[in-house]
Amino acid sequence: MYGKAKPLIMLSMKNNIIRYASMSLLAIFVLIGVAAYASASERVTANELKAMLDAGEAVVLVDVRTPSEHSEAHIPGSVLMPLDTLDGAMLVGGRVVVYCRSGKRSLRAMEIFKAKGYTGLVDLDGGIMAWIAAGGTVVPGE
Repeated sequence: MYGKAKPLIMLSMKNNIIRYASMSLLAIFVLIGVAAYASASERVTANELKAMLDAGEAVVLVDVRTPSEHSEAHIPGSVLMPLDTLDGAMLVGGRVVVYCRSGKRSLRAMEIFKAKGYTGLVDLDGGIMAWIAAGGTVVPGE
């Protein structure tokens, strides 16, 4: 009698483990999808930024790279606010577009700005590298 019951209990436990693991994976995929959607709604491509600037839209460009990176090349009119010294004091005058070299630091900067209460921030997808690849104008270093 006990010999047959033990495999049934083990099978039931195995099914429960599989069921809970499947639900956990589904929840993770849903959360990743929501996060990706939220991030996508806060990004602008280099071509979209070029179009905004060409149309004369009021844009505040915030470069969160280091001073040495900024001096090598930067988007004309951008304000240097290195990631390690962000204060957000100059985020007025138009739609705020944050950029770095490739996009990682600018996303971190947006988190910092949001924690300070700023809204409507936009990340330049791919950073200045994408801007240059799209033919965007840069102020070269000396």
